[in-house]
Amino acid sequence: MRIGNLIIQPWDRKNCIYRLVAILLILSWLFWGLTIFKDGQRIQQRLEAVQMEAQRKEEQAIRASAYRRAALEQQTVQSGVQNAVDTFKQ
Repeated sequence: MRIGNLIIQPWDRKNCIYRLVAILLILSWLFWGLTIFKDGQRIQQRLEAVQMEAQRKEEQAIRASAYRRAALEQQTVQSGVQNAVDTFKQ
């Protein structure tokens, strides 16, 4: 194995420390990559939850405004609103 100018023989006793350092570097790099991947997954799930909550609130507001509009229309029909033509017909 070669790291920069240093050549590490695979089974040489003198290079045991270098071999361990190289293995630790590789393992730490893998752990770092896994940690970043998991954080990305967690952030993506949180973002999806926030978007779904916003969509649910928007749909709820649309339904509430449609209900209010229908209630107002029903109220105006029941109150017997008259215009000028209706007044002259009576």
